[in-house]
Amino acid sequence: MGTSAYAPGEQPPADAAARAVGRLAGRHVVFLNWRDLEHPQAGGAELFCQSVAALFAAAGVKVTLLTAQPPGLPVLADADGVMVHRGGGAFGVYPSVLRRLARLARSPRGVDAVVDCQNGIPFFSPLVLPAATPVVQVLHHVHQKQFPLFFPGPVARVGQLLEAPGSRWVYRRRPVVAVSPSTRDEARTVLGLPGPRFLVPNGVTPATVPADTGQAASPTVVCVGRLVPHKRLHLLLEAIPALAARHPGLVVHLIGDGPDRERLTARAGELGLDQGGPDSGAVLRWHGHTDAATRDTLLARAWLTVNPSHGEGWGLSVLEANALGVPAVAFRVPGLRDAVRDGETGWLLDTPARLAETVDLALTELRDPARAAALRAGARRWAAGFRWEATAALLATVLDAELARADRRDRRDRRRPDDAVTLVRFPLGRDEPTPRLRRTDLVYRASFAEGSEPPAGTPADGAVALLYGASPAQARAALTRAGVPVHTALLRPATGTDLLLATGRAWSSDSYTQPVGASWEGTVSPSIAADR
Repeated sequence: MGTSAYAPGEQPPADAAARAVGRLAGRHVVFLNWRDLEHPQAGGAELFCQSVAALFAAAGVKVTLLTAQPPGLPVLADADGVMVHRGGGAFGVYPSVLRRLARLARSPRGVDAVVDCQNGIPFFSPLVLPAATPVVQVLHHVHQKQFPLFFPGPVARVGQLLEAPGSRWVYRRRPVVAVSPSTRDEARTVLGLPGPRFLVPNGVTPATVPADTGQAASPTVVCVGRLVPHKRLHLLLEAIPALAARHPGLVVHLIGDGPDRERLTARAGELGLDQGGPDSGAVLRWHGHTDAATRDTLLARAWLTVNPSHGEGWGLSVLEANALGVPAVAFRVPGLRDAVRDGETGWLLDTPARLAETVDLALTELRDPARAAALRAGARRWAAGFRWEATAALLATVLDAELARADRRDRRDRRRPDDAVTLVRFPLGRDEPTPRLRRTDLVYRASFAEGSEPPAGTPADGAVALLYGASPAQARAALTRAGVPVHTALLRPATGTDLLLATGRAWSSDSYTQPVGASWEGTVSPSIAADR
């Protein structure tokens, strides 16, 4: 889902993204994922995996996807140039994938690199690969708190042990790609993974809705997602009576299905909610699974989306709603606190007791045409910064760096603990090339808006560098080695928002077309580093 047009002043992804992925051309990259997009329970993790894999394949990379085989799907399939090999069920997929991966590694063609997507239980791919084969983990969400919601105590504990100490012991210092700053933090604080951690957020898939699709006349809330316990949709149901009294004509659409449907329907009955199917006149309307066009049209007409989950890996449904100009209400929890910019693209709250109050506030603000227009524009602008081309390029840079080590072009292991990430603003003339740093560092040009003042001591036009695993002193030294005059540079520790802005706007345009404020937001033109 998404919008078919870029935000005002933004450019389509530049050739730099294609070049970053093109560095892998001719390599054999194997993706491991629990499911593929044809699986009846496919979701955001599958969309990430195959969107990136397809862009790799289009760039000349030989791509194989090893995944599960649900009933009715063939063992082999070609999906946009990605060779999909299916085998095993919900849990049998793990030994099945390891057997097939081991065979591929021993084959004459071999395996150049593995993208190991961890969905709670790891695949433990290093166990069947030569030690020199690069493995990059993709981490969507830390499941330590979710296992007890789905499994009995002993089974849940096994899952927790496999995810935390298990992955730490097997993957060791292998790099981790996380889809949000929250997940990147939890990779260290909860799972204890010691390797370098890079942020590679999801893209937003463009959606097409009829040109005459307008906002609903009456207050309308649309929620899209699987009906599972950790989404906590019962909190929204419990808020509906008070909201309906405050906002006559309120309609709440729930799009999606899942194991929690029966419990939620029963809870709605206990609350006395008027509920019915998609075409009913009820306040609460259950849609189940819908086709994409129906889903997108319903979402485009919404005033608001609400995500009461206790935590997400990222919050892709929020960004998909934002792309259609729909702001969001969510809790200030992992993933969602990254996806929602409080006051700009939606509202964040801290406690379940305040959900009805916050949704009431949101619907009230959205009645004001000027405020609604600002929020809808802000939501579209934020979502437009996340593109699959950039996602693929960011992952490709991590793989390229690991392959360089494996090929012994980089003889020293430069990987180091990356708890420190530094953002540097430094002078750079319009005609000067951006400095060449490590493959995984980001450098982008930035300028201040006309009439605004840059921070004291910094140039009005320049560039910003984001260096993983570097303290301010180390960042200054690295830039000095790259020939950057840093005596007027401004350095500070990078925040999660800094990482999102840098990755979300990467590979858009290298001109000074995007103004920035004191937060140093700007147009991104990566100089993903050269061979050093």
